[in-house]
Amino acid sequence: MKTLWRHYKGSYFCYILTFFFYFMAMALFSSVLSVYLTDIGKSAAEMSFIISASGLFSFAMVPAVGYLNDLTRRPRLISGLLLLGVGLLGLVFALCRGIWALFLLDGLIMSFINSIMPISERMAGQSKYRYGVLRVWGTLGYAVGAQCAGLAVQYFPPMALFAGLLISCALTVLGFAGTEEKDPPAPSQSPRPQKPPLSSLVQNRHFLLYVLAACLFAGCSGVNMNLAPILLGRLGVATGMVGTVLFFSTLIEIPLILFSHKYMDKFSGKALMLTSFAIITVQFLFYGISTSPTVVVAVMVLLKAVASTLFQMITLKMVRNLLPSALTTTGLSVINSLNSVSTILLQNAGGLVTDRFGIQILYLCLAVLTGLGMLLALGLPAGNREKVFS
Repeated sequence: MKTLWRHYKGSYFCYILTFFFYFMAMALFSSVLSVYLTDIGKSAAEMSFIISASGLFSFAMVPAVGYLNDLTRRPRLISGLLLLGVGLLGLVFALCRGIWALFLLDGLIMSFINSIMPISERMAGQSKYRYGVLRVWGTLGYAVGAQCAGLAVQYFPPMALFAGLLISCALTVLGFAGTEEKDPPAPSQSPRPQKPPLSSLVQNRHFLLYVLAACLFAGCSGVNMNLAPILLGRLGVATGMVGTVLFFSTLIEIPLILFSHKYMDKFSGKALMLTSFAIITVQFLFYGISTSPTVVVAVMVLLKAVASTLFQMITLKMVRNLLPSALTTTGLSVINSLNSVSTILLQNAGGLVTDRFGIQILYLCLAVLTGLGMLLALGLPAGNREKVFS
């Protein structure tokens, strides 16, 4: 058994388990949550209220977990406990019907899932394998999870979906247990360097500028993620086809992630930021102007996941270049937390705009906001000192 574990620890297979089943768990719970809540009798207003718990709870949970990880250096233990919580709370979620109970459980489950994201991103950036060949398994896991979630909601009782969530979480824990960082620091007799204070985040002007731009991007992208199925439905796309469109739009991420080492370290974060904002702005303009379902489906498949995936990798790159390495996970967690708040605010505002003016006017408004984000990105430095993806 010891020999088997020695071969397993640090192997590529343990990273496959980690990324595939972590993202599969995320998709199993979140990708069809709105459909699930509607099927159990919740109104649109109740559904929106329950889903909003994700951002509210993540605002506090994500940075707290990130700082705890930076402080203790125990990412596998922290992630394992969070994943165990996700799996068990998912089973409770399947049994609940009360609005406040579902609100509380959704907030806890999604904040636990979101808190693991900065840890997994840092792990991918510091492993002995290239970022792209690890993260691509997350894309496959999410696509498979979204497809399985749709089938489970349509053909099986609710407990089947959440039992699958528990199994995915357990396999992710097994994967995490075998991961290890590249070039661990050698023991030294010298005093351990003091961790930079959190105040250094506030004092870093370029980091604050990036956070503001990231909030605009994440908020608009989050609104798009939740409203894209509604847009397709209003254009006459059948409900069964919506899941297929989202499945293929996720698979488009694969070459972008797999070949990230070819371009992510070659170009500056500023150049990549501008590219990402340009892609999502063009996407929103098509959604706001076109009335052809064929055009919208084509744009959604080709561009929906490209901008968000690129931006996720850019966040890791920018944090590594703008902050001390000891604050990497904390910085990622702070950004994710503020992005959650931005998403909540824009989703609520987006609902009002949609009800009053229509969903296509909303997308034109989102295009204006992402255009503003592009202007903010122009003020970022063009430095490229850290190689994260090679």
